[in-house]
Amino acid sequence: MNTILSVRHLSKEIKGRSIVKDISFDVLEGEIVGLLGANGAGKTTIMKMIVGLSKISAGDVWIAGNSMKTQFSKALDNLGAVIEAPAFYPYLRGYENLRQYQRLHKNTSKDWLLEVANLVGIDHALKQRVGTYSLGMKQRLGIAQALLKKPKLLVLDEPLNGLDPAGVRETRNYLSKIASELGVSALISSHQLSEIEQMASRVIVIQEGSLMIEQQIGYEAGDGGLQLTLHVNDLEKTSKVLAEFLGEHYHSLTNQQAEELPGGLYAVFLTLEEEQVPRLIRTLCSEGVDVHRVQPVNSSLEEKFLQWTTKRGEVS
Repeated sequence: MNTILSVRHLSKEIKGRSIVKDISFDVLEGEIVGLLGANGAGKTTIMKMIVGLSKISAGDVWIAGNSMKTQFSKALDNLGAVIEAPAFYPYLRGYENLRQYQRLHKNTSKDWLLEVANLVGIDHALKQRVGTYSLGMKQRLGIAQALLKKPKLLVLDEPLNGLDPAGVRETRNYLSKIASELGVSALISSHQLSEIEQMASRVIVIQEGSLMIEQQIGYEAGDGGLQLTLHVNDLEKTSKVLAEFLGEHYHSLTNQQAEELPGGLYAVFLTLEEEQVPRLIRTLCSEGVDVHRVQPVNSSLEEKFLQWTTKRGEVS
């Protein structure tokens, strides 16, 4: 899979103060990545350097293989961005605002403008003056504008800000659609961690200008494997299978590791390496144990974020 955004040793200094410190990460084609951090962590500064709104003190950014330092125009050709609040002509209609921007790009058409407007859900409001738009509608118009040039990368700073629950869900759905159907990559900052968890494949956590952790969504770092819950019909047989399966690493099931459920079932809690799971299920079934459910036990992204930042002393 192609790398669309490559950030290497990115740093920013202002009046001798280090704001961003040696940040490196990649975003792949069609991937949505969340950029997380508390207020003042450096997220917006990083995004501004990526899109060329702030000078890079050290390091470089490549967009679709083009350096922001040495191939600025080519890099921008592959980039669409909404940083902070999108700005428009409030006295013009939504359609006229998009047309003003569309005329700057020869490879776009009126048909594509209407398709983008439909994709982000503002097609019904194109005839209204932008001054009458809600904050959520302006956010959508900003993303539509960013998509007009058919970019390979979207950089969106708090695109869910000011949206009601329905608007948040719709925004999440069309960003996921853009990534999956058009192959557009997206780097998104947001404080709505539950939404990032649902649409991003990976998160990058920034704290005090430094990269703190980079992790796939749904993977428990440092837990020694996957935490699972099995629903089985026979606790005694399950215990015997686990004893043989895990060998010296097995500890007999206690009340803390197993729980009786209605209907004659038991919930068994255990931690395994991912490659062990299919073999364990086959072994249980061959020994006459009915496995009714297998489900991962993961902390929410919000819980993980608080754990990560608490370790560094930021959140009490």
